[in-house]
Amino acid sequence: MKIVVCVKQVLEVSEIKFNPETKTIVREDVPGTVNPFDRRAVTEALRIKEKLGGVVTVMTMGPR
Repeated sequence: MKIVVCVKQVLEVSEIKFNPETKTIVREDVPGTVNPFDRRAVTEALRIKEKLGGVVTVMTMGPR
């Protein structure tokens, strides 16, 4: 069995800052983390792999 999980990196919510003039998020120096829902999906894929065998592949894309 082949299992593919799509993962998105998001900004660490506790570290997000806003520029009050432009009303946009300041992304510089804000660490990234794996989306919590995607983390659960990876965990579930690994659980299925352990139970039924197969290969888990994680795919992502983005600027970081």
